[in-house]
Amino acid sequence: MLATPNKLNLLDIVALKTPLSEHNLLAGQVGTIVEILAPEIYEVEFSDDDGQTYAIQALPAHQLLKLHYKPLKTMSNNINQFGKGDNVAGDKIQGDKNQNDFKNATIGFVAQNQAQATVTNLNQTSGASVAELMQIISTMRQTAAQFPPETRDDMIIDIDDVEVEIQKPEKERNLPKLKKRLVALLTAATVVAGPIAGMTDFANNVIEIGNKVGIELKLPSGK
Repeated sequence: MLATPNKLNLLDIVALKTPLSEHNLLAGQVGTIVEILAPEIYEVEFSDDDGQTYAIQALPAHQLLKLHYKPLKTMSNNINQFGKGDNVAGDKIQGDKNQNDFKNATIGFVAQNQAQATVTNLNQTSGASVAELMQIISTMRQTAAQFPPETRDDMIIDIDDVEVEIQKPEKERNLPKLKKRLVALLTAATVVAGPIAGMTDFANNVIEIGNKVGIELKLPSGK
C-alpha cells in the first residue's frame, strides 16, 4: 500500500482528530495552520463560512489530520469497473467518472473558498495577522511584569483590553478605546523610573501594534 505524506506546513488545511470540548471544537472541525510554533506544534486558526475567526489554538501534530484535495501523482493503472453501462470498459466507468468529476469540482470549490477566507483573515489587520499581533502582545506582557507594582497592574489591565479588541473582527473593533489603551501603555513605558530590561522594545511594540491596526502613535515629547 502506498503511503501518503502527511507533513504539516504553513497554510495547510487540517481537521481535528479528536474533540476539544474545553474550546468548543468538535472532531472533524476544519482549520488552517497560520504559525509553526515549535517542532510538531502548530497554531491553527478556525474560521466560519464568512471568513471570521472563531478560535485560534496551539495544537500538536498528532491531533491534526492534513486534508488532501488532489490524488497522489503515482496511481495504479488498474481500473475498477463499477459504473453502469454495457460491456465496453469506457462506458462502464463513464458514470463513475462523471460523478467523481462533480465531487472533485465541489471539493475544489470549497477548498478555494476556504483558502480565500484564510488569506482574508491573515490580511484583515493592515497586513498583520491576529496571530502576529498576539505574539507581540505576549512579548509586552513579559516586559510589563518587570515594571514597578504601582504601574504594573494598570498596564496589565490595559494590555488585556488591547488583546480583547485585537481578537475581534476588524470592523467590530473599538478604535478610540484601543487608541486610549495604547497611549496609556506608551506613556507608562516612557515615564517609569529606573532601568527596565526591554523597556525600549516595549514602547516600540506598542507603536508597532498601533501602526498595524491603523492608529498613529508617537512617543511623548522629550522622549
